[in-house]
Order: sequence, then C-alpha cells, then structure tokens
Amino acid sequence: MKILFVSPEITPFAKTGGLADVAHALPEALKALGNDICAVMPKYLSIAEQNLAMEPVASLTVQMHNGLQGATLLRAQNGSVPTYFIENDAYFNREGLYGLGDGDYPDNLERFVFFCKATLECCKAIDFLPDVIHCNDWQTAVLPAILKSTYGAYRRDPFFQPLPKLVYTIHNISYQGRFPEDHWPILSLPRSYYRNDFEFYGQINLTKSTIHLSDAVTTVSETYAREIQTTDFGFGLQDILQRQKDNLFGILNGVDYQEWNPETDPHTYGIHYSADNHSGKYQIKDRLQREYGLPNRDNVPLIGMITRLVEQKGIDLITECAEQILKLDTQMIVLGSGDPSYHNFFEWLRRSYPDQVGIYIGYNNQLAHKIEAGADMFLMPSLFEPCGLNQIYSLKYGTLPIVRLTGGLADTIQDGANGFTFYDFKPSFFFDSVRRAVDTYRDQPEMWKQMMITAMGQDYSWEKSAEKYLTVYNKVLGKSG
Repeated sequence: MKILFVSPEITPFAKTGGLADVAHALPEALKALGNDICAVMPKYLSIAEQNLAMEPVASLTVQMHNGLQGATLLRAQNGSVPTYFIENDAYFNREGLYGLGDGDYPDNLERFVFFCKATLECCKAIDFLPDVIHCNDWQTAVLPAILKSTYGAYRRDPFFQPLPKLVYTIHNISYQGRFPEDHWPILSLPRSYYRNDFEFYGQINLTKSTIHLSDAVTTVSETYAREIQTTDFGFGLQDILQRQKDNLFGILNGVDYQEWNPETDPHTYGIHYSADNHSGKYQIKDRLQREYGLPNRDNVPLIGMITRLVEQKGIDLITECAEQILKLDTQMIVLGSGDPSYHNFFEWLRRSYPDQVGIYIGYNNQLAHKIEAGADMFLMPSLFEPCGLNQIYSLKYGTLPIVRLTGGLADTIQDGANGFTFYDFKPSFFFDSVRRAVDTYRDQPEMWKQMMITAMGQDYSWEKSAEKYLTVYNKVLGKSG
C-alpha cells in the first residue's frame, strides 16, 4: 500500500507535543509492515538550524489566492521513512512553529493552506500517487477539500486519478483551526464548501470540514473517540462526529520502546533495571533526589510529573491538593512549562517545601527519562486526555500512574492492577487516589511490587497500533484485509 503521511511536526525535526512522536513512530511501524510510505512536513527555521543532510528534490509552484508562490522540496531520511520538507522562507522561516508566546501567527491559515497545496504538488514532483493520504491535526485539515475540489471535481488533475482516500487523525479536538469568515478567499474554494463543510458559528472551522470530507476519521484512543461525541468533550463538534460515527475509529497510540526502556535508557546515569530486578530503579531515584537536593529517606515515595502546565492537564487539582500530598510525607519532582500562574505556584511550593519539592520549568528530555525511571508514582489527573503517552512510559518503568479516568488514561490504567484511578474531577477524589497509592507503597510492599511487575510487562508497542491503522486504510479502500 502506498501511504502519504502529512504532519505539521515530526520528531526529531520539530516538536511541540505528542503529535511529533506519533508522526515519527507510526510511519516507521507501517513501513516495517511492508508498506510504501513517505512523510511530508514544513521546513521551519528550527530545522534549518539543525544543519541536517538534505537533498534538494524539486522546485514547486503553488497557486495561492494572491498569486503564484514558490517552494523548494527537500528530502531527508528519518529512520526507514523518507521525509520531504516544504521550504518557503516567507511562511516557515520563523522562530516558532505556529506562533510565539503571546499568540498564534495571524497568517496561520495562509501558511497551512500553502503547506497543504504544496504537499499535493510534492506527490506530483516525486511521482508518488498514494492509495491513502493520512492527515494529522488542523494544520493539514484543509487538504481533503483542496484535493476533492481543485484536483478532483474542479480541475480533474490527471495525476490524481483515482483520487487517494483520505484519513484524518484528531490528536486533540480542542485545537480545530478556526478563523474569521472574511479569511475565506485564502482557501480559493467554491463558496458552497463554506456553507456545507466549513461554517461554524460564523467562522471557518478546518476540523469540521475534514470530518465531513475525509473517508475515515481516527483519534488516539477508543475512549476519546466516544468522549468527543459528547457535549463535555466535543468542543462543539460532537453532533457532526455523531453523524460520522460509523467512520470514526479510536486507535491508541503506541510507544517507541527503543526510546523508552529502563533496560537500555541512555539518560538514566548509566544505570538500568528490569521487571526481574528493580535495584537499578532505586539507585536512579537516589541520584535524582541528590540532584534536586531531596533527602533519600526510607519509605518516602517520590512522585513525578512531566506535563504542560495548562488547565487541561488537571493542574488545578494539583495546586489544590499539593500541600496535603506533601503532608503525607512524600516528595515531588515537576518538569513542565505553560501558564505563568502555574509556574509561580510551583516556584512557591519549592520555596515552601525545599526538602520535598524539585521543579524544572521548561523542557528537558534527559530529565524526563530520569523522572520516569526514578519516581515511584506518576501524576496525570487530566481534565481530558486524548491518549497520553507519559502514563504508558511510566508503566514500562514500573512508576505507577495516578490518573483520572478519561481518554487514553482510562484505556491503559486499571485501579489496583497497574496504577490508581479516580473519575470525578474534584480535589477530594484526586487526593484519595494519591493517598491510596501512598498507603499501598508503605503498607503493602508485596502488592506494590506485583503492580510494578504487571505494569512493566504490558506491551503498547507501535506494531499493534499500526495494524489497526492498516485495517482502517483497507476499509476506506474497500478491501477486507
């Protein structure tokens, strides 16, 4: 099968979140299953600064609303998957991917309309007619409308005959690509598309359009696929998703165990451990505590948290309960960044409890690995969580997650088996789950050990997820296999 994987970010080239990890690992897994796959993304300034070995492939010309725009197509290898980069300095040679700290770039619609059009021209330039084009998140969401209109019904480009089938993955439905109606000319589409597919309370909504126009829509866990069909989690698109439910599929993200594995992790002080021998975990814990000035005391659990410090991640529950949790005689290390008010809170917490709290405001991949390996428990009390990856990493490291039952957290964590859970988004329920975890750690060491062994033995490798994506691809292609 020939697959074009389109993403605004791909690890290791550019990353703002879990999408980039998926966009690296899923194509690798699909390639390993025998498919002909390549990936496409913009060439941002941050990629240019990496001085990667790239070969120029072609010069592209893209018809935009304001005239012809040029692009250079470059190619690099990402593992086994060829990755193509759309280079246009006016659109992508900027400090941020989608904006800076004070907001999104005002021309984001134009930037990513250009990217989608250039992606289709890329297919022609490399003579690659895909069976399936797999788009990811709102930055790619206009591609189905462009393909079906400009290259299909309107112009009937002979290269795109038959038209590829279209699969779209929602990684987080709260990010939909909404723009003012007066931006409509930028899309260069017939007005009927606005009325039928894009209009959303007087705005353009790119995600709404691709739900209508894609052959299948996937999201990153089975529970999240159900949740987004409800008022609480659909962010206004629940009715449209309900109408498309027969073509909506939840597929849990996998994990790259070459990157996240306590037996081989290169970031954990040169110390490793396995499900059969946990001694290395406690050595890593000791080193991590010393690194953050926390005393190593017997029977004191170390609680880790690696997260964006935003409301979605349940940080309000943590700010409400943090002092109660520390009064259980625990320690906490927090890695993340986001809302400055949350930064201020954790800075205050560290000053108030210097022997119990360590924090790192920002992103640090090495520290993330150390926390996953050295912590005893991992906090993830999200308000909503499409999939979540850190709870799955935590399982492999025997770091028992404490999670709210939502999205992928509900699909991966079972209370008392491989972690601790709660449902109601209330401080009392959250604190009770932490208290139960601490009590089990202290008072039932054999049960804790068995839960660690259970967690470390679970398999969330990408191969299983890739096979499910292939099932979706075959369905839209009308194949049974």
